[in-house]
Amino acid sequence: MTIAALIILLPLPKKRGRGYEKFLFVKLSQNSGYPGIPRNFGLDFAKGKYIYFLDSDDFLDATALEDFYKVAEKFNADVVHSEKCFVYEEVDGELKDTVGSPQTGEFVENPTLETFDIGERVSDFVNKRYIWWGCNKLFRREFLMKNNIKFYNIRTFEDFIFAFQCIVCAKNYVRVPLCNYHYRIRKDSLSHKGTNITKIMYTFMEVVNTLDNFMAGKNFFLENPKYRYAVLDFYIQERLDVLSKDLFITSSLDPAELYDFLCRDIFSINPPKNIPLISYLFTSMNIYKLLVNQQAAEIAQLKKILQSK
Repeated sequence: MTIAALIILLPLPKKRGRGYEKFLFVKLSQNSGYPGIPRNFGLDFAKGKYIYFLDSDDFLDATALEDFYKVAEKFNADVVHSEKCFVYEEVDGELKDTVGSPQTGEFVENPTLETFDIGERVSDFVNKRYIWWGCNKLFRREFLMKNNIKFYNIRTFEDFIFAFQCIVCAKNYVRVPLCNYHYRIRKDSLSHKGTNITKIMYTFMEVVNTLDNFMAGKNFFLENPKYRYAVLDFYIQERLDVLSKDLFITSSLDPAELYDFLCRDIFSINPPKNIPLISYLFTSMNIYKLLVNQQAAEIAQLKKILQSK
């Protein structure tokens, strides 16, 4: 798949009758391999008031941008956040579509301005009250530029960091009940492709360090370290399932080989930063493994009891 950037300069309402004022298509000279690079490339060229990112395998309703635009103008919004989308997935050879959302909690029924309390926003973020995708939101370009918010050059979860920065930095953050984004799940997409454990671990550490560096530059997190830890803990817990299975459950490495692998190929990259992460991972993952083994033993015992009857 060729990864390119498309910029649509939104017209002012008074020019709507003339159609879109201008389209500018720009294309990278080669496939970047990561979504963050072309998105940043597009940001550098964009001149419009608002920015919308759309992945190449997804699409929008015909009036989606206009609907977002009206809300953004009404609330003077830095970010307009749609809570639901149409999800398309192949099931038994057929493409099925449903209205879905990874968000938890109640959904808004009308455009709603979020709290200005950063602590509440962070708490909502770690409780999955926000979708961290990059493609379900309209952004004010001036807001992104002023806060130097761009995508990091990492394989996955670049939108996780981007969305979190927006939640922390935005003054007017608006949720809307719009369902106008059509998300297609493809097994060969970048986010669903399998990869080796080394790449997974590299990305994992990059995200942890990037989040921590961002929060280290914000007075709120320096004055309220519990929120800083909560964000890091939330991301680590999100990834522990994959990491635990790949490293401790399905891995063919014995404990000594695993230890050598982590020390040699992963944690030796930047030891001072990774020492806390090493402790966290080994403690959390071994607890996870103990629980899995305990459950397996309990299931085995239950089978024996049932077979004896």
